[in-house]
Amino acid sequence: MKLLIASALLVIALALGAVLVFVMRDEAPDAMVQAELAGVKFSYARAYARDDSTGAGGLADRLSFVAAFPSFKPLSAKDRASTAAVALTLTPKDDGIDPSERPAKLYARFLTPETLEGPGVLVLRRFDQGSPYDSEELYIAPPDGRDFFARCPKQEAGAPGEACISVFREGGFDVELRYAPALLERWETLYEGAQALVSKMTAARARKKKS
Repeated sequence: MKLLIASALLVIALALGAVLVFVMRDEAPDAMVQAELAGVKFSYARAYARDDSTGAGGLADRLSFVAAFPSFKPLSAKDRASTAAVALTLTPKDDGIDPSERPAKLYARFLTPETLEGPGVLVLRRFDQGSPYDSEELYIAPPDGRDFFARCPKQEAGAPGEACISVFREGGFDVELRYAPALLERWETLYEGAQALVSKMTAARARKKKS
């Protein structure tokens, strides 16, 4: 009986602790979190965290953020479902093809010959039927997609929300962006804003260390 009571009390204590953590996060969205990924130190407001592990900080194997577009400021809880948002997932860099070379070295062999005009001066390329990407379309910045590329569901699919995927490399980690297709029109703002946010998160920790 004593063991049963002790177990019940432990469960209650853990539940209360979890509730307290969520309450503290909601009440202190500007509280700074310290984390480390791929040997890089990060410092960011808790409101940027997209999941619990990112909100907790510490040594991480991935960091996941969400930010408003185009300001790249944190989203409030009530705005998390906004389509004008960008999700960023950072992971240690892949040993395979550099993201900037994927359009030429990975996707090119699956593309049809035709080229079409896309939004924001991007070039639209379609994938062959039966290829691993035949449910998607590829948008690249001329001439070869090294500066920017995005894989998005075919337009006729009309997928809402975080539909398009772009990836870039920053030092020892890769940054994956997910966002609504409507943001392709402003791909330069999207890309530059994401780079600036990552730089800000890493520079803040570096400045603190020097002071």
